[in-house]
Amino acid sequence: MPLDIGKFIKAPEYDITIITYRDVFQASVCEEDPTGEECRELSAVIVLDAGEMKHMGIHEGMNVRLTSRWGSVVVRAKASPREEQKGIGFMVNGPWSNALVSDDTPDGIPGFKDIEAAITAVKDGVTTLKELWG
Repeated sequence: MPLDIGKFIKAPEYDITIITYRDVFQASVCEEDPTGEECRELSAVIVLDAGEMKHMGIHEGMNVRLTSRWGSVVVRAKASPREEQKGIGFMVNGPWSNALVSDDTPDGIPGFKDIEAAITAVKDGVTTLKELWG
């Protein structure tokens, strides 16, 4: 029986800055059914430059772990249809991106831009709302 070396080798980890944004369609779907499958499909995603995904060994639809100082989530990777700045990932506002946001709010406003995080390919499933909301 061949030995599965891959299960002993950790995937490389890369630094990334996450920028969150609002998406009208996602917001509408999630307002109607915040715990539904379609809301999760539209929210538990990070959009990255296709070339950078290739460099990181991440493929379209692959699950990735994002870890900031404030939390960690597993989401699905999606290639941007246009060339993006290297080192930047985009996530819609939602429970998955919120789990990575700093709880330090000196002015009362969370820092939804420039979230410093690490990204790595994983075989784990996408983080569930139950896991997020504990």
